[in-house]
Amino acid sequence: MKKTALLGLALISIAAAGCGQKQETSTQATPEWNANCARCHNGNMAVTKDTILAKYKDKTQLLNAVKELVSAGKMPPNLPYGKVADELYK
Repeated sequence: MKKTALLGLALISIAAAGCGQKQETSTQATPEWNANCARCHNGNMAVTKDTILAKYKDKTQLLNAVKELVSAGKMPPNLPYGKVADELYK
C-alpha cells in the first residue's frame, strides 16, 4: 500500500511540475525556429510562436515585420528568417 501511495504521489508531482509553464499550441515540427528563435521568443523576452502566427497571416507579412525590426535594431541580423518563415507557414 505504501509503494502504491508513493508511486501515485510521484506521478502527481511530475505532472504538476509542468503546470504554469507557457506551452506552445502549434504542433508543427519547426527545427529552424527551435535552433534560431525559440530561445528569445519564449513569452518573456519576446512574443511566442503562437502569438506571431496569430498576428501575421502569411510569411510575407512576417518577413516585412522582421525586416523593420532588424533595421530598427530590435532583432538580430543574419539569422535565417526566410527559412524560419517557410517552416512556420507551410
